[in-house]
Amino acid sequence: MQKVKKLIQSPLMLIVFMTIKLVTYYSLIDVTLTRNFLALGSILILLLLFFDFATSKLKHKSILFLILYTGFTILMFSDTMYFNYYNQTVSVKQLWQASNVAKVPSSFIATLIPASFILLLEIPFVFHYFRKYSEIWIEKYKITRKLVKRCRYALVSLMLLIAINPLGARNFIKINTVEFFTNHVNDVVCSVMKDVSASSVDEEEVMQEVNQVAENSNSTNYKGIAKGKNLIVIQVESLQNFVIGAKYNGKEITPNLNKLIGENSLYFDHYYSNIGKGNTVDAEFSTLNSLYPVIDRECYSLYEDNTYNGLPWLMREQGYYSFAVHGYYGDFWNRENAYPYQGFQQFYSKEDLDDSEQIGLGISDKSMLAQAADIIVEQDEPYFAFLNTLTNHHPYDMDESEYLFDLDEKDKGTMFGKYLETVAYTDAAIGDFIEDLKAKGVYDNTVIAIYGDHHGLNATMSENKERMTEFLGKDYDFDEMFKVPLIIHVPNSGLHKTVKTTGGQIDFLPTVMNLFDITIPQPYILGRDLLNSKDGFVAFTVYLFEGSFVKNNVMFEISREKLFEGSRAWNIDTGEELDITPYEDDYKQAIKLKDSSQYILKNDLMASMFDHNKTIKKDADEGDPTQTNYPVDTLD
Repeated sequence: MQKVKKLIQSPLMLIVFMTIKLVTYYSLIDVTLTRNFLALGSILILLLLFFDFATSKLKHKSILFLILYTGFTILMFSDTMYFNYYNQTVSVKQLWQASNVAKVPSSFIATLIPASFILLLEIPFVFHYFRKYSEIWIEKYKITRKLVKRCRYALVSLMLLIAINPLGARNFIKINTVEFFTNHVNDVVCSVMKDVSASSVDEEEVMQEVNQVAENSNSTNYKGIAKGKNLIVIQVESLQNFVIGAKYNGKEITPNLNKLIGENSLYFDHYYSNIGKGNTVDAEFSTLNSLYPVIDRECYSLYEDNTYNGLPWLMREQGYYSFAVHGYYGDFWNRENAYPYQGFQQFYSKEDLDDSEQIGLGISDKSMLAQAADIIVEQDEPYFAFLNTLTNHHPYDMDESEYLFDLDEKDKGTMFGKYLETVAYTDAAIGDFIEDLKAKGVYDNTVIAIYGDHHGLNATMSENKERMTEFLGKDYDFDEMFKVPLIIHVPNSGLHKTVKTTGGQIDFLPTVMNLFDITIPQPYILGRDLLNSKDGFVAFTVYLFEGSFVKNNVMFEISREKLFEGSRAWNIDTGEELDITPYEDDYKQAIKLKDSSQYILKNDLMASMFDHNKTIKKDADEGDPTQTNYPVDTLD
């Protein structure tokens, strides 16, 4: 018993607690056991922190140590939660997400991993050791302040050298991507350097990129078949492509979308979400503007008042009335401030609609779409309406009275089961909406484009991966996770085509403009017309690191260290693993496209071509005061 007591009172127990903490952390961010040597370095830093405070003469040093140690632990906890959803650890640039996460607490809670709470359990024990035994250990093991300071300088210098990595050493790059302290120091350094350094591309290189993209779309198939018609675009929350045409226990999951595809429609079945960390708003930003989102945060905030010439402006220039409808608060993701600059003349948000019928995050899709139909029928033709659904939002909470399937016992209460139910509900809402348009007499002259904004079932979550692999009959990987449907329905057109060309939200604008025979009067378009393109290419921003892409039938995932070596490629049709060697130029192309898009946004290149401020101010002056408040005071 005396030996046990002696062991408990020794620094060894402190090391044991810290080891459990760090091994848990690295396991949760998917660092293999062969690389868990990193935990040793992290433990040394935590031990140094412990004795640095213990030997200091600071007042309230125990409380200060507790605050700092708890702060590091909360950051580790955030990393594990963020990694569970995004397949990446938290960046300093993502601190902005806190306010948006707070607005969707159920979605936040659903991403928590119970094992993450192990990280928090040892805090009271470490604090107890600090207060009761630190001075005894200092005396017993002759730990001097001078020694601690030397260790601090040496360890901090080494950590900074690894984090900054001035010579670009590959081993340091590998450490920076996973070791807790150097990863976050490197993130701060890179964020600061990125803000103050020159862009990796210049305007000439940007023009080379946009010209190269344009060269891939130089035919005129389907040109003008929608000319003069109204346009309704529906961005469907979390709609993945696998549900299209699929059945659950013999029952179609999306019968209304399936019916739509079967008549007078173009269906794009190799269409991918290319969102950034703004998720839904990045999907709509890329869709409306044919520009890539950035890694830092959503473009609606970072580049809110840039000059744009995307879909809303282009339709307005043809005499269309452009407006948007969304069943949640107008300030969510900064839409109400960003939309005027996007070119929308009116924005109907939750504050402007009847919100008595809610499911999950906001107004139910059936209610929102019914109200949108009422708004549409009151508009003079031609019009462009942009609608966002919500019911199929993670974590897919819906009253079971609304369920359309009898779920198997194994699927009840799971993300997979709940997802199928909310998808089916949204599909029914879209079916009702189309019938409503027919009854109101506006269907025949209206093109309806429907696409998914991003995935619903994250392949990095083991429960989703296992059930989806079983349901699909093949491995559920990023290619299937990122794939969303695009349906462009042109009533009475006789269209019935499935387009196999690989594309993404970046390609929506040029594709639709071809159908409407509208010329885009500016060159800054990074997508291609999928109906007339030689090849398909989409670069990715999140969930996979930058440099990842899909090209035709090949998916390429850059390594976690963001190095070409160690990456992987596979055939999306067969799942066959491919040699990565032939795809190095494509990997570089993916990075160039993303850099070019950021250069266009950061330098507001369209400002020299268009002056929309007077038009935006006129919209605000003429707008209904009960609707969105346009930022008139910010205009010249």
